[in-house]
Amino acid sequence: MTESIRDKSISGFIWLFIDKAGASVINLVVTVLLARLLTPEDFGLVAMVMIFFEISSAFINSGFSFALIRQKTISDEDKSTTFIFNLIVACVLYAVLYLSAPAIADFFGEVILIWIVRIMGLNLIINSLGIIQQAVLTHKIDFKTQTRIRIVAVSISSAIAIGMAFSGFGVWSLVAKLMLMEGLTSLLLWIHHPWKILLKFSRESFKRLFGFGSNLLAEAIIHKVFQNILQVIIGRFFTASTLGYYSQANYLTNVPANNFQQIIQKVTYPVLSKLQDDKMKLKRGYREIMLLSSFIIIPIMVIIGVMANPIIVSFLGEKWEPSTPFLQLLCLGGITYHFNSINLDLLLVLGRADLCLRVEIVKKIITGIAIIIGIQFGIYGLVLGYVVSHYLALIINTYYSDKFLSYGLAEQLSDIGKTILISAVMGTLVYLFSAYGPVLPNIWEVIIAVILAISIYLGLHLLLKSEEIKLLHKMVIPRTYKFFVRS
Repeated sequence: MTESIRDKSISGFIWLFIDKAGASVINLVVTVLLARLLTPEDFGLVAMVMIFFEISSAFINSGFSFALIRQKTISDEDKSTTFIFNLIVACVLYAVLYLSAPAIADFFGEVILIWIVRIMGLNLIINSLGIIQQAVLTHKIDFKTQTRIRIVAVSISSAIAIGMAFSGFGVWSLVAKLMLMEGLTSLLLWIHHPWKILLKFSRESFKRLFGFGSNLLAEAIIHKVFQNILQVIIGRFFTASTLGYYSQANYLTNVPANNFQQIIQKVTYPVLSKLQDDKMKLKRGYREIMLLSSFIIIPIMVIIGVMANPIIVSFLGEKWEPSTPFLQLLCLGGITYHFNSINLDLLLVLGRADLCLRVEIVKKIITGIAIIIGIQFGIYGLVLGYVVSHYLALIINTYYSDKFLSYGLAEQLSDIGKTILISAVMGTLVYLFSAYGPVLPNIWEVIIAVILAISIYLGLHLLLKSEEIKLLHKMVIPRTYKFFVRS
């Protein structure tokens, strides 16, 4: 990457990291408090219906956000056309969900889901109101404004949710948290970045944007269905409590893995899109991203997996201990999230949304087969099958990286080989400490294990003089220092 693009990418990464880290810390604290105040059934009820909102949100976005971000300049007609289309789709989808709520409740055998669906469904309309601002700010690589807005929205909505939980509102505390967070985000986006709606629908803009976005729409819908399919299956064939245990484990995995993957995607897409015509610089940029993201994500997943039980008992309480095996299995899958995201993002940068759809279809067929085989062995077999499908997806995702950038799976694994080896050594030593070390209260066991893990991990990287350490020293640390000095 060029110097200016490196500066922009690191600046964007820092602001997004502050956004995700700040929001995640707040959410984690709130989740811990709510987990102690509410029951696994309460969390399971909300998890049952999330798939419907995830799919609906994909329809509202329609791939237009990615299409807008990829434009050299975003015209007022592009904004207006996207806004009108998204708002209409949101209203139609809300009407569908409102009318389908009784059928959804009957499918899961939970009457209360009728009003949960109808109230949470309003978020579809609320979200559609702020999509243009988010796309424009991302196009400008302005994550600072989005960070401030998100943290304010998360803080206020979380405080109100905790108050409601203390007052005995149960599952409605979780519903209120989601509603308020999205509502405040859209409101603050309009306050900080208003724009004049032309109320003009341009067929030319629609064709151009939808031509790129239609494949992303189909890909997003397929992805959302399979991303949430386990929650539907568990909610339908197992108990609400079981789904609650799974959803909490999934949340604890997503805090580092999915959040970091989303940061990578948001930063790399607008930044590396500017290098799409220079394959050598593009490969160098992706290689640096692969090295640094693996350097962070892999050891985090390893330590969470190894210390799963004391982490859950310490923070969520003993009633959530059945979440432990789910967390351990999901951490195995979490190691692959950034791999799959980075490789798939390459196709978007190159403008090959059609291949994204093709890849997604093949991967989901494999996921479906893995789930069908896995469920024959019960709930843990179901989750394990889902995790295995993530590793099989790597083979498919890296096929086009090899074809277009000559950066295939073998080279990628070779690049991060030291990180994998060091993480394995670190995980083994931490496991031995936990299993055979002194008996300590869970919270102290977690704290000491984390300190030990960080010391071993960084110590071995420094000892081996890994390329990741060199990148941190030469590129990341100086630019991070510059960022904070300027800020």
